[in-house]
Amino acid sequence: MTLRIIGGELRRRQLKTPPGILTRPYTDRVRQVVFDRLVDRIESARVADIYAGVGTMGLESISRGASSCVFLEATPLVHQTLKENVRLLAADVPTVCWKTDVRYTSFVPRGSDGMLPYDLLYFDPPYARCPDMEPGSVLAKALTRLARPAVSSEDALLLVRTPQRFELPVPTGWDLSECWHISTMKVWSLTKTSIPSASPYIESQRKSEIEQ
Repeated sequence: MTLRIIGGELRRRQLKTPPGILTRPYTDRVRQVVFDRLVDRIESARVADIYAGVGTMGLESISRGASSCVFLEATPLVHQTLKENVRLLAADVPTVCWKTDVRYTSFVPRGSDGMLPYDLLYFDPPYARCPDMEPGSVLAKALTRLARPAVSSEDALLLVRTPQRFELPVPTGWDLSECWHISTMKVWSLTKTSIPSASPYIESQRKSEIEQ
């Protein structure tokens, strides 16, 4: 599958992809639908691309005027490809490519001064892990950590992609704004609600985090 940036300053620039089927990127058509709806959100936004793959959504955002992006990706080969894409396409933009386990991360990497709190967040877990967003499960807790004031801004927008058949339980700290049915998937648009009262994140819980 050939991936390219479809809008903005980097339009038509191609993205490198790893061999095999290791990622599930947004297609050109789906990205166009999503970014048409984000037109008022992109300029100068601080972006988090979570389960970033090769960086499709974060780099598309940078191409359209985002001020920075933190990319989170755990798979070693995919992470290496991500770093190469960022180096080639966004060398002059503040970025961090973080090899970390989204299930347990703080979402606040070293070297991210000025890149937080996030204004726009893409959360795109493997479909097999969508059940982990059920209440009390590990990704539901991760989504709640994203709502903390130090992590996301007061008017932050969170987009979660799931298969069409999945119904997303709204995580603590977020309100459901819209659900976009696009092709064979749903993109859930969530905005911040009341600040979660959870205690500060404990460093000992940060399993498998590797700063890159």
